Amino acid sequence: LFNTNNLKVSKTEPSGLPFNKKENIHYLCCSVTVKRPSKAFISRYRKPDKGEGYEQRRLWPIEELTKVDGRDPSNSCNQFDLYFDRAFRFEATSFKEKEEFLVNVGSLCSKYLGSQPPPPFVNVTKKVSKTLPAVAVDTKNQMQKNKQELVERGQKISQLENKTAEMADSAKSFSQTAHELANHYKNS
Repeated sequence: LFNTNNLKVSKTEPSGLPFNKKENIHYLCCSVTVKRPSKAFISRYRKPDKGEGYEQRRLWPIEELTKVDGRDPSNSCNQFDLYFDRAFRFEATSFKEKEEFLVNVGSLCSKYLGSQPPPPFVNVTKKVSKTLPAVAVDTKNQMQKNKQELVERGQKISQLENKTAEMADSAKSFSQTAHELANHYKNS
């Protein structure tokens, strides 16, 4: 594996322990295999209590990422959620580190998901959004355009229904007037 980015985080789910607890400190890593075809992963490591190095706690293929929630795009929130088989909440040591990591996750999605659409990235900064494939932006724009066209179509159908009702009333009125005139001339 080729390491592209590391992030020191505290794992806040499900333990809810504060950031300074030693057993709660983890490292998230974006990595890509060197062997072709390349595959991208997000890994979670922890430094063991005894011994050297790091032990891998989880390894998620980027294809299994279903959602990224930056929780708040302002500079005040260091927490973010990564959704795989369930939601995993992490807290970075700084907003800048969180943003850099999410930029790398977005880049991995852009480069290594192939034809698979990227997962939704919500509550993230523009810097993170820019890393997502243009397809996602184009799809979002197309969906907004389709929604607007459906609203306009609904309005036109409603107008046609109103005009049809008016024409039916007018035709009924015309028919009654013609019938009355026919009766009037018939009796005269």
